[in-house]
Amino acid sequence: MNEKVSKCLIIVGMHRSGTSFTASLLQQSGLNIGDKLLAANIGNDLGHFENEDFYEFHQEILRRRKYHSDGWSLSTIQELDESEIIEANNIINSNKSDQWGWKDPRTTLFLDVWKKLIPEAYFLFVYRKPWEVVESLFRRNTDKELIETPILAIENWQFYNEQILAFYDNNRERSLLIEVENMMHQSREVIELLNARFDFHLNESIAGIFNKNKFKNHINETQQFFCESVFPNCILLYKQLQEKSSIKSLVEYRPSEGKMESLMKWWYDSSQTESSKRNLELLLIRDKTISSINKLNEEMEKENSKLKLEREYIQNELDWMVSSKWWRLRKFLKRIVGK
Repeated sequence: MNEKVSKCLIIVGMHRSGTSFTASLLQQSGLNIGDKLLAANIGNDLGHFENEDFYEFHQEILRRRKYHSDGWSLSTIQELDESEIIEANNIINSNKSDQWGWKDPRTTLFLDVWKKLIPEAYFLFVYRKPWEVVESLFRRNTDKELIETPILAIENWQFYNEQILAFYDNNRERSLLIEVENMMHQSREVIELLNARFDFHLNESIAGIFNKNKFKNHINETQQFFCESVFPNCILLYKQLQEKSSIKSLVEYRPSEGKMESLMKWWYDSSQTESSKRNLELLLIRDKTISSINKLNEEMEKENSKLKLEREYIQNELDWMVSSKWWRLRKFLKRIVGK
């Protein structure tokens, strides 16, 4: 009897590009993406669907190379040393099954490594509009590097998708390139294509899994116009991704109708928001200072009242001593005894 062939599908894409949704979809269709998956947290309340073995391996290798462990890097990993190859093979062997794979955006930085280690692997690349990815990263607001250097968001979108497109061009026989809207609204067609092209046996009857409330876009035309005006190379790359997609994109790129006036208005509104924040901070500082002064005044008043009572007590004692006939009698007796 022939041994059943193990088929591996690696899900790849830039952060915030819909790879978690894609992994969850394929998991429900029968792809084994691992037993130990990252828990849900901010920005992914349904879960990341990332295999902890590959996630931790990628992070550790990036740290060893002095790169950021979350993959905010414009460099790829081309080679592993001997001990790292053994470690990677152990991870592969412990996760391998009939139909298996994993999802981790950092995989984008390791594409050549995994191709060498698993030459029979297939790749599913998922991409998303640059302005939508940047907006999603900014709204999540959990990445210290992006908070300190926001331009890293668009630079990493470009770098990640350049790696994806180059690898896809050189490995089309083992790869699919899909826009996230197609994954969300044409999941059946995508799974049918995986089955037909790569001989997977995934369940195609998983309609209704996509929950649009869990995949939100807070986008306006000005953000697209900003990307078009400031980062034209990203727009060119996005158009190339659409042109080379394995399934025709549902929404073909169209230049925005934004005008420079709208960009300046956006800038003005943003500055007003920042100004309002600063004003609020100043008001809070003022209120806190006034509260501290009032508290200090209350304490001083209490202390003054206490001192006043003590002073009155001493004065009363003195008055009593001066006016008391007993004090005068004692003084008289002392005078007699003294004689």
